[in-house]
Amino acid sequence: MLRAGPHPDEPSTSAGAATKDYQQLYATLAEYLQLEPKFQPHLCLAEENEQGEVSKGARDGAAHVLRCLKVWFDLPADVLIHAINLFDRFLTKMKVRSCHVPCITVSCMNIALDHRAERTKQPRTVTLDELVSISQSACTPGDVKRMSSIIVDKLSCVWAGSLTALHWTRLFCSLLDCGQEELENLVEIAMCNYACANTRMSELALVLIYDKLERELLELSRLASTDPNAPSPDQAYRMLESAAELQAACHMTDASLLATLRLVRSVRARYEARCAQPARQPLVWRLSERTLKVLRPTDRLTSLLPTIEEQQHNMSVDATPPRKNRSGSESSESETCDWPRSPVLPVYCDN
Repeated sequence: MLRAGPHPDEPSTSAGAATKDYQQLYATLAEYLQLEPKFQPHLCLAEENEQGEVSKGARDGAAHVLRCLKVWFDLPADVLIHAINLFDRFLTKMKVRSCHVPCITVSCMNIALDHRAERTKQPRTVTLDELVSISQSACTPGDVKRMSSIIVDKLSCVWAGSLTALHWTRLFCSLLDCGQEELENLVEIAMCNYACANTRMSELALVLIYDKLERELLELSRLASTDPNAPSPDQAYRMLESAAELQAACHMTDASLLATLRLVRSVRARYEARCAQPARQPLVWRLSERTLKVLRPTDRLTSLLPTIEEQQHNMSVDATPPRKNRSGSESSESETCDWPRSPVLPVYCDN
């Protein structure tokens, strides 16, 4: 099998080390091909919420909650993709009620954090209490612990983590010697969409690489037509040839790969169109009646002002009320007893 990188005709300074590394990568590829069916989800969800069952929209909502937690706690992409894989595989094996989705979502993130701490031999950066508090899932840490043990038991999580599309992407990028930073973000976008949930993980990773290489070739061709000193697209063509050989090694047909490519491009186009739109959602404060009364005490406020009695005509103009001697120890609290003690705070805004 050809490998991307230096052309066979070009000299190589570390041919022995490179050969050893690629032999190890191909061994990893064979191991991934054996493990892939075990970690492949097969979801079959309804379009809408019927009889309390989980719908496709609820699944995507849970995936976006996991991505928000990933961004909030600044977690790596491995934790997010692992949590989504656990969620999809659990819904594949178990019939779940929609009311249990929030607890299952947080529990999958909790398991992913535990596996990362075990794999890296470092303590967790996010505690269970913080995870429950920020997620606002209306479940307790005890609920998350119990649900986490159920998920681990049903999925038989004996392997150190899950084999996900992100592992395949990194393996293919190592074999093809191409960058993977942009591809990791695309994997997150694809896995958060139900349309890509049942896609074969290795096929999804290879499709993302194909799409990236094709866009690079289009850009290089455009530059070559305008600038004679533009870089040559030979390297990209060699990487496409190597990607085609990886496709054959993973037993992927052209028809299946083309269908997945169209699906991924559609998902990415919708995501980019949504990101291009300006944020128009107004800021709305939703408060309970009890909190509202604390912030704005209306029990001592009236909508009608008391009537001011006019002075009698027989009262002289220069008549003044008698002055009241006040000692330093007296309080003026009795004169302002009708004013609320706590300040009136604005809790709503126009924007």
